[in-house]
Amino acid sequence: MEIPTPDFAVTPYGDVDAAALTRLRQDFDTALLLELVERLTPVAQRFKAHGGLRDDILRLHRMAHTVINGANLSEPTSEDLWEVAAELIDELRQTAETCLEIASALQPLADLQPNQD
Repeated sequence: MEIPTPDFAVTPYGDVDAAALTRLRQDFDTALLLELVERLTPVAQRFKAHGGLRDDILRLHRMAHTVINGANLSEPTSEDLWEVAAELIDELRQTAETCLEIASALQPLADLQPNQD
């Protein structure tokens, strides 16, 4: 009786696809993960509790509330509403792009999932 070669490898962190593991051992530099952390640091800083992106969006809300709903002036008038919105849009798009690039860089590790057939 011939026993087929398993298509998975047993590791301390679970079974993985053996062929994918072989490819990663040849091509994947785990230092990339540390580089990704560095790329994520400025993004994470913008999501801090005070003075971050949340506060900027709340500021935009106050400005929009004044312009659209006629609320009392609650923000300095040094910037145009559309300019603040456009800057936030650009930042959010850049953040999304960074996150997608990080996700793509992590994909080879997710591809270690063994075939369940």
